Amino acid sequence: MALSDVEKCAARAHTRRITDALGKTPGAAPARVGEALRGLGYLPERIDGPRRSAGGAGFTLDLRIMGGHLCLDGTVTGTATTVVPYGASPQVACREVRRSAADVTSSRA
Repeated sequence: MALSDVEKCAARAHTRRITDALGKTPGAAPARVGEALRGLGYLPERIDGPRRSAGGAGFTLDLRIMGGHLCLDGTVTGTATTVVPYGASPQVACREVRRSAADVTSSRA
């Protein structure tokens, strides 16, 4: 599902906040990543994970509000944070969305 221009702008802002905060978080342990996300004000019920991922931790944020479609997938390793924004229908969980490689764009810090 395509993101609106407003959601694309919001995705960039969330990505900057998250990559800045996680860049200052020592290690990539899921517990530390979860603490950092909650410290940024993300509600626990909107955070899926953090979970162990190859060499670090992965998480999904459900940022769909007021009919929006914004979800973020993130991966944190010891050296980089990658956040991928995408759109999801309200009828499915963000992690259930299947995306093609063409839909994936990311930001790293």
